[in-house]
Amino acid sequence: MADGIDLDTLHEAIKAEISAKFPAVATVEDYGAPRKDLALPAILVELVDMEVDPDSDPGTEQLPVISKWAARVVLSFRDDNVKREIRKLAGALGVLVHQNRWALKTGPAQVTYIGPDAFDPDFDNVEVWAVEWDQQIDLGQSVWTGEGVTPDRVMIGYAPKIGPGQEGDYSEVGGDS
Repeated sequence: MADGIDLDTLHEAIKAEISAKFPAVATVEDYGAPRKDLALPAILVELVDMEVDPDSDPGTEQLPVISKWAARVVLSFRDDNVKREIRKLAGALGVLVHQNRWALKTGPAQVTYIGPDAFDPDFDNVEVWAVEWDQQIDLGQSVWTGEGVTPDRVMIGYAPKIGPGQEGDYSEVGGDS
């Protein structure tokens, strides 16, 4: 993952893919979604936190983190068979999230939980389940810019016959010399 992840781009990619997969869901939003008059059904996406992951250091001076996400599936308690329907939608969302990279340079999503969510005590008239997942991302820009010359062959020489003027004494690695 050479390029750093832009968190705005990642949020938008997740919301766009959920919207495309579930066109019957009225609201797919993140933090700006109105809580009072929320159009239902809804899926609300949230980046919960980021835990530094030094074992995944890409060697680029970027900060590797495990991002922790939650997508809350919200249905009206008045919906027909709401208990079954919320489980079906949450399960289908879990399938979408599983191993998804959102067409970006991230690690694959690892679903960690699908189940009931307390959400917000002000919402007495809704059923809420959460789909939670972890996803490895690298924050910041890589120090490796990709500029310069990429070698097309590797040569090896032995001291003292090395350096300028000694090119004839080198042999190509993997070559026939």
